[in-house]
Amino acid sequence: MRMHPLALAVSLLATMATAQQTQAQTTTALPEVKVTDGADSAATEGSGQYTAREVSVGKLVQSPRETPQSISVITRQRLDDLNITKLEDAVKQTTGVNVTRLDGAGNYNTIQARGFDIGAIQLDGIAIPQGANFATALDTAIYDRIEVLRGPSGLLQGASEPGGTINLVRKRARSQLGLSATLSAGAWDMRRADVDITGALNATGSLRGRLVVVSDERKSFVDTLSNDKQAGYGTVELDINAATTLSVGHTRQRVRATIDQGLPAYADGRLLDVPRSTFAGLARNQQNLDTTDTFAELEHRLANGGLVKLAARQVQRESFYSAARANSAVAANGSYQMQTVDYLQENTDRNYDAYLTTPVQWLGRTHRVLLGASHSQNNSLGGNYVYGPTSTANIFAPNYTAPYPVLTLPGYDSDTRRTENAMYGQAQLSVTDRARVLVGGRLSWAKVETERLSDGKITSTANPGRQFIPSVAALYDLNAQTTAYASYAETMVVQSALTAAGSLLPPRTGSQVELGVKGEFLNKRLQAHAAVFRILDSDRAIADPVVTTASIPGGKVRSQGLEMEVSGQVAPGWDVLAGYAYTDTKYLQAPAAQQGQVFSPVTPRHSLNLSTRYALRSPGLQGWSVGGGVSYRSEFYAQSGALRLVSGDYALLNAQVAYQINDHLGVSLTVDNLLDKTYYEKVGSLGRQNFYGEPRRITVALKAKY
Repeated sequence: MRMHPLALAVSLLATMATAQQTQAQTTTALPEVKVTDGADSAATEGSGQYTAREVSVGKLVQSPRETPQSISVITRQRLDDLNITKLEDAVKQTTGVNVTRLDGAGNYNTIQARGFDIGAIQLDGIAIPQGANFATALDTAIYDRIEVLRGPSGLLQGASEPGGTINLVRKRARSQLGLSATLSAGAWDMRRADVDITGALNATGSLRGRLVVVSDERKSFVDTLSNDKQAGYGTVELDINAATTLSVGHTRQRVRATIDQGLPAYADGRLLDVPRSTFAGLARNQQNLDTTDTFAELEHRLANGGLVKLAARQVQRESFYSAARANSAVAANGSYQMQTVDYLQENTDRNYDAYLTTPVQWLGRTHRVLLGASHSQNNSLGGNYVYGPTSTANIFAPNYTAPYPVLTLPGYDSDTRRTENAMYGQAQLSVTDRARVLVGGRLSWAKVETERLSDGKITSTANPGRQFIPSVAALYDLNAQTTAYASYAETMVVQSALTAAGSLLPPRTGSQVELGVKGEFLNKRLQAHAAVFRILDSDRAIADPVVTTASIPGGKVRSQGLEMEVSGQVAPGWDVLAGYAYTDTKYLQAPAAQQGQVFSPVTPRHSLNLSTRYALRSPGLQGWSVGGGVSYRSEFYAQSGALRLVSGDYALLNAQVAYQINDHLGVSLTVDNLLDKTYYEKVGSLGRQNFYGEPRRITVALKAKY
């Protein structure tokens, strides 16, 4: 018999309450047991802050100031204050990060930093490859914080794009009973409820659990669209002894939505000027996304402050869409071609990781060492799609109820397997009281092969052999508050393009040099950093000048720029976040038509995020807080042959007001796009993939916490 998630939550709450009562009654009768409440000393939950004093993205838990690359942290408090429930909405608020939406509901996205994709997202330090046709991430209700590291991170995740990495850090089970619940309602019939329960499951608190349940239903400003999501996350932790903790958990998310693949444009490159509610599709369009994430972790804390950690994780994703979509430019009278397609894809990731971190005494100084090994395997089933008939539609007179053809999927025809075995390590050497040198690298053996399922034949293979990815950095404390650093990092990307001989190209190689300064002020409540960077990405696939249907590894691009960020509390009750990024991308070696042109036209050259929150302190206004912000994006575009589809150069305002009724209950009002700006958030091509940004959106949330 299956138990409803809410019934399960009530059952777990009763169990925890009983355990808490038993704990109180038997405190003096039981032997002392040390309860660790997990090993995440960097947790932001309950801090009330917009800054994190420590990060775990590099496995060595340390402060952002000790991390020699640009890093931003979106804390639990910030997610709650802005009512952010999706990863892509969270990182839009992050310095130098760009989100490219691929469907109207925002379930399919790619995320870029410094002009390159962020090709993998880490779940508690385990890298999971991303794909355009999968949900970007699970609901943010299950996470404590989001850590965004910009620039190559090959040491952390091996073969991956040089844009950076995003580490999603889950909420841990706690021994103290806690209950929080949020009810939200907003524009376009948005209704959301989430419940979070944690506490001890035995009298001593050495066994504890946590359950998060989410139900989110909403329509859209676009005609006929809806996006319904249910998610559940459960975890149990057991302190085997005072130094060892076993954690297991499982998350499941189910999304049922209407897929919208964007508006077409005019043949001369002009974007449509139509109501933002216009939909180039049919009401029966479907988008079904199912994701499960299962993990087990064993942590052993060493007496000298070190840590041994073993982790295993499996993530399964299934994506189906059935879409009537635009497939041509729009004529002057509004007519365009509407294509129909059904598409199903499955993806399974299995990851195993083991590492040791420990301090080491040498030459009278304390150093830190990281040593680890990992194995990852990704299986992607493909080829299971079918196109239906094409019809003529009119964007000015849409018929959303037109019939959709009956299509039969042919079944999967290929299985692409990506495997990597790796050893990695880093030594953080304390040279003087002020100077530190970081030396590390990753030695990996990666392989990609595609099997034709009809006969089991391997149709393509990429086996670049042993690859070493180095990473070095130097940090120098200018004074007690500021640190200067210089870092060099590399990454590689296995390519799928074929040579004239039919073999896969060798991997792309990327490298970055970054120089920066970081500071911690006001008793570490305020953090600041500024950095300049240059990334070179070489051996990119370009057309073979002799065999035009094949490729050669002759391309090279460059991205360079500046990033600055200030975040934290400038005065009691006054939190701020300000970030600016300048990004310049260019083709250095490319076919004549691209040589010297912008490499990543979807990346704005200038982007700015400002936000603030102030808790009123006057006697008659205590409990009230107000906030607001602005985000700016300079011009960006999509190239379609000789034509450019241009958007950008817009600023969006938002505002928040909240009232803390008592210690347990609060209410908030959030308004996004305060001035109801009309703009294109994404431009893609003449045929489709052009999306209006969301109009003014108002959200009211009632939050309870015990």
